Amino acid sequence: MEKLNKQLAIIKASNKPGFMMHTVAGYPDMKSSAEIASTILDAGADILEIQIPFSDPVADGPVIAAANEIALRGGATVEDCLDLIKDVTDSTDKPILIMTYFNIVHHYGVEKFTQKAREIDVQGLIVPDYPFDEDGGNGLIEHCHKNDLALIQVMASTTRPERRADIIEHASGLVYCMARTGTTGEKTVISSETKTYLESVKRVCPLPLAVGFGLSDREQVQALKPHADIMVVGSALIKEYADKPLDEGLQAVRNFMRNLTSKP
Repeated sequence: MEKLNKQLAIIKASNKPGFMMHTVAGYPDMKSSAEIASTILDAGADILEIQIPFSDPVADGPVIAAANEIALRGGATVEDCLDLIKDVTDSTDKPILIMTYFNIVHHYGVEKFTQKAREIDVQGLIVPDYPFDEDGGNGLIEHCHKNDLALIQVMASTTRPERRADIIEHASGLVYCMARTGTTGEKTVISSETKTYLESVKRVCPLPLAVGFGLSDREQVQALKPHADIMVVGSALIKEYADKPLDEGLQAVRNFMRNLTSKP
């Protein structure tokens, strides 16, 4: 987690929000997705989560779900995605996270997957459907710890206070707070309830807070800036390069990142 911890310290010292961006390995194809990942990092992302596509991405809205489907239809395998992620980690000092679903990790083998993640210099995993209550039978927390990987927990605004405490206890690296319930993609209105929820988590959580689900513009970033450390953007970013020729899509990514991260 050395790269991740270093980047989180840089974000904290800057007094500016950090940006954790999301992309899908193999979308629109493997070669293009590698170029897209590098462009996102070069354009200002602090952290990049690369999703290994899955056939039933239950936490993802239609944009990311469609990207998963297209990647799988194009033949993207777990090994292909891990090779791509290694190429990305080899070319950057910024932290790369793997986002996927537990079926992928379980089928690959929890111990083997976490060892491979360490070997390719991944800094952590986001597995939103992982039942950490059952870790004794699966061991993902233990193997992440052995391989110096953050296991980033996801928390909803509807999560009960006692459950929040359990999530924070099992989290490492940072805690990912959903700005609203449901799936990713639909634009989120930053309400007073959202801000109150984030502040209530912040009071009891020693780790940096990331907030995502439906973030797409600078106005939202400014509204959330006092209440969270890191902004997570996925669907809105993918929309920028979806269905475009690669060169045009890469330029759209650069423009989007510039508009998102610049001061108003």
